[in-house]
Amino acid sequence: MNSPGFLRGPCPDTRSPLAYPQRAMNRRRAWLWGVVFAALTSAVPVGANGPVELPAVARPRYLVGSQTLGAGTAFFLALDQEPGAVAITTAHAHELDLIGEAGEVVFESGHAQTFIASSNRYWIAPGRAFSEEGATLQDDYLVFALDQPLQGARTLEPHPEPAQMLKGVRVQILGVPTKIAQNEDDLWGTVTSAGAGELEVRLDVPHDLRGWGGAPVLHAATGGIVGFVQAAYPEAGTFRLGVAAIGRLVEAIRTPAQAGLGIPLDRYRPAGGIAASPDALPESIDSALSLDARVERAAKVEGPLLGKAGALSTNLQLEIEYPADGDYIGDTEGAFITGRAVALLGEFRRFDVMFVIDRSQSTEHATGIDLNGNGIVGEDRVAGMGALFGSTDSGDSILAAELLAARRVLQNLDPRNTRVGLISFEGNRPHDERDSGFGGGGMVIRIGGGSGEDATTEAPLTTDYAEIEEALDHVWRKGPNGSTNMTEAVRLAIRELRGFRGSLSTPDPGSEKIVMFFTDGQPTLPYQNSRQNVRSVIRASDQASRADVRIHSFAIGPDALRRPTAAVEMSRVTGGYFTPVRDPGDLVDIVENVSFANIESLEIRNATLDQPAFESSTAADGSFAALVPLQTGLNTLEVRARAADGTTTTATVDVTHAPGVRSPRLPRTLVSKRTQLLERRLISLKRGRIEAERRRAEETRRALQIEIEEERAKAEADTAEQRRELRIEIEKEDDAG
Repeated sequence: MNSPGFLRGPCPDTRSPLAYPQRAMNRRRAWLWGVVFAALTSAVPVGANGPVELPAVARPRYLVGSQTLGAGTAFFLALDQEPGAVAITTAHAHELDLIGEAGEVVFESGHAQTFIASSNRYWIAPGRAFSEEGATLQDDYLVFALDQPLQGARTLEPHPEPAQMLKGVRVQILGVPTKIAQNEDDLWGTVTSAGAGELEVRLDVPHDLRGWGGAPVLHAATGGIVGFVQAAYPEAGTFRLGVAAIGRLVEAIRTPAQAGLGIPLDRYRPAGGIAASPDALPESIDSALSLDARVERAAKVEGPLLGKAGALSTNLQLEIEYPADGDYIGDTEGAFITGRAVALLGEFRRFDVMFVIDRSQSTEHATGIDLNGNGIVGEDRVAGMGALFGSTDSGDSILAAELLAARRVLQNLDPRNTRVGLISFEGNRPHDERDSGFGGGGMVIRIGGGSGEDATTEAPLTTDYAEIEEALDHVWRKGPNGSTNMTEAVRLAIRELRGFRGSLSTPDPGSEKIVMFFTDGQPTLPYQNSRQNVRSVIRASDQASRADVRIHSFAIGPDALRRPTAAVEMSRVTGGYFTPVRDPGDLVDIVENVSFANIESLEIRNATLDQPAFESSTAADGSFAALVPLQTGLNTLEVRARAADGTTTTATVDVTHAPGVRSPRLPRTLVSKRTQLLERRLISLKRGRIEAERRRAEETRRALQIEIEEERAKAEADTAEQRRELRIEIEKEDDAG
């Protein structure tokens, strides 16, 4: 290690398996995990470009009853004594009583979810949430003694410089990504304020910070850890992070609890320390300060660190809206159940969603499947010199796939909390550079400004989804035309979602603003130069980010994936996700897996019968509906939600099935959802292959997900190179200026 003697303690390992039988069993189990892990993996993973650095972050998990719990991010700090490292995370993301009930915490890699280490004891007494009275950011920690050496992860060491000296320093924040196929992701920022115990860091670009509570903050030059993330505060289009400095915690770790034995998780009580021996608890790192002094110090924190974002643990909300607890159900086809699940980082309760449809000339090409179900698979017509134009069946075109995907998402959204609008775009008409608002050379194309030239508001934001259906029909009748002006499409979406001057939509300051951007190509306007067009899209996306608009992009077909920089960057810059769709015919299936409510999965079942729902659907906004089997008499209907960062929660409702009794009246807005599920149920029964269909659908979904992850990785690699090229050009322009 770089710092010999770091955290070296005088205490030998005097733990006895006889004293702690459960610990001995856990250690044997962990040892067996290690043997299996070593047999299946090499010491250093190797990628296409050489050795891959092991992650320094993980997800903490623990089993309580039948539920796997855990949230936030953990990292590993090096020790010069057994077991070689401790795991550190925040206290505010966890309930210590539940950890105690579990008795063991397992640390898993983020994407692969492979075993890294386990722990059944605290190395030092746990801290407490910084939101508690008198607490500060540096009080908010949990430090776990690991039961065995790390497997498939690396340790971090502290940066030697005092926290007060770090103002203006560049830092790297490591976290567990939820949208990309990696075990570790990073963000960059600058320390804007530095004190002995707390730092503030301003991120270079905004990012979805759900699950990043506890993320280590590293000195960019040395790689040493300077602190870990606790809270976030929106500021000027990005986030200001509240960071607990690592220094005082490092000092506390030098003296482990109970002479190195630690505190068993199942014996620790938040109010009284170790149940059997409260006097054995070591003093906390702040115990020397009186309560008054701690309150006074907390009051000196400069400005609020919470704001809209708050502590970086997911607020997973799950509500069953129908039926109500105690209702009587008479339906023989099963209980209709509906509700909503949303994983929040803040106070958002509503969504404004803008569909953006590319109708450039290339969208007339065929998808290769029978989209409209007329028994004919459209094919591209071939003209002279091998040029392609149009599909022999326009209902099987890329434009048809975009519109069908939008309809599929629309069918499942909930008008009670989600407004929807529609924009279509193309690109035409060379014009004078002065009218465009752009400079920098090259021929410039006139931007339509929402007037119907390059981008058009087909329908403003509304909860009347019939208007959106009509607008989609109108786009279909207009058909493919012209080139591809992504820049104007992004700007018009911002204008409508924010209600800026010239928009047709009524603004909602409290909504979360989402763009679902479909395109089959690359930007060809407003310039003739492709790189200038890409940079134009990035500038527009930066404006979207500053306006709190998130863009989820779908690049459809080989041409869109040949140079995917614009589609990748508009999502990256705004904190959205990029989805590559190599085969245009897969778009409709892929879009059904989209969630901007940050819900990874929903399980709906009859807990009394221990049977899953007959049919279920989950929408992008987190609303769900299902038909659940019933037995005569009392039934417990259960919904379990899992957020993208692994947080889980469960909601139940008790109903009584009495055949012949009239069921509670269904709200008008839910009738269509129930009808759709009944139709799907009827089709499944007629086919007589319910289980086979489900397995086939799941296999298809998995295959598509693997393909998406491979395409996403390739696109991001290509974009990194293109981003470097753009940066070089920008620097050359700056030098020339």
